[in-house]
Amino acid sequence: MKKKELIVTGVLLVILLSVFTVYNYVFNAEHRDIAAEEAVTTMTAKEIFDHFKVNEALATTTYLDKVIELKGEVTEIEDNNLVLSNGVQVSFLNNKDSNLKTGTQIVIKGRCVGYDELLELVKIDQSTLIK
Repeated sequence: MKKKELIVTGVLLVILLSVFTVYNYVFNAEHRDIAAEEAVTTMTAKEIFDHFKVNEALATTTYLDKVIELKGEVTEIEDNNLVLSNGVQVSFLNNKDSNLKTGTQIVIKGRCVGYDELLELVKIDQSTLIK
């Protein structure tokens, strides 16, 4: 009986230690600082939109989770988002510049999170305004 209790206690300790390790890894991992990273490519919002429209699979492989710098015209402005050149939705890391107006040419840097087929928009998050 004593041997069985030791085995059960040992197994429970191993499980508890495993759960703690996974929790610590997932919730305490360092997060990427997109603003501090170098962009892997620079292009216009229209160019990246066209890449996704022509070959979404290739564009996803090329740009997904990569930091990119985009230039384009602001065509829509919402709370903390905007749309560039009617094809790229940009979500800002911090509050966007309240002076932005539709029709303004801007440059942003952010992380590509993919293409929304329903809305037909390339999605960029954690963006910062370059100019």
